[in-house]
Amino acid sequence: MTRLTETDVTTLTRDLEAFEARLFEATGLGLRDLALRTTTEGDRCVQLRGARVAAVPMSSGEGVIRGFSACVVATLLHLGCDAWMTTQPDVRGMQAAVAAGATVLFLADDHRFIALSLTKTCSVDDDPATADGYVTALDAAAGGLEGRDVLLLGLGPVGRAAARRLASCSAKVLVVEPDEERVTAARDVGLEFETADLADGLARCDLIFDATPAAGIIDAGDVRPETVAAVPGMPSAFTAAAQEALGVRHIHEPLAIGVAVMAARALM
Repeated sequence: MTRLTETDVTTLTRDLEAFEARLFEATGLGLRDLALRTTTEGDRCVQLRGARVAAVPMSSGEGVIRGFSACVVATLLHLGCDAWMTTQPDVRGMQAAVAAGATVLFLADDHRFIALSLTKTCSVDDDPATADGYVTALDAAAGGLEGRDVLLLGLGPVGRAAARRLASCSAKVLVVEPDEERVTAARDVGLEFETADLADGLARCDLIFDATPAAGIIDAGDVRPETVAAVPGMPSAFTAAAQEALGVRHIHEPLAIGVAVMAARALM
């Protein structure tokens, strides 16, 4: 999980409805529908509305990111949850949340961001939740991924999860990853993909999944009218000019999609 800044989360909290409007224009899905499509299987039902969910600030490591828990709560309220942020951090906050009837706790430190289900005794990690949510968005925006070439940038935790989800959608995955150890590690756990350099990948693929923190490595000249980019990476691999050329087809925000999928999975 990339450590966000106060500016990142404050901007999302302020612009959440505007982001959802862009998401809907690109994919035909609102945030709640995207989370449910990513999560539900068969007849399984997820009840987000009215679910009691608490975000607990954690002070370990580099400490609390100002506005982070408030942004999580804003997203949860937008989904229809009965959500709040505890006034106390850490164990005291967890104790207060449970006493107030929370069934799910959102917790983050320097290494993990999870939704902890108190009723199902399980946790949902942000990295695969974010990856899967963005693959759902890419699938919807592209009109399906089956048999399509998708350029995946990066094989970190989000990238590996995205590769697995893309394969489950029958996409053909082309990976740009300069770290050979990551490539080998991904193949060792059964992930199937082809590797390429960035120029070749951009020439071959109209669908791009950006899971790298490399900034501004894709410019407007690399963007075609058919290009769709799912960009959980922070910052975006696309320059400002490329983002402008993509418009709503540059699907990018720092937190909300991951939180929505985490909540749906914790409540499934």
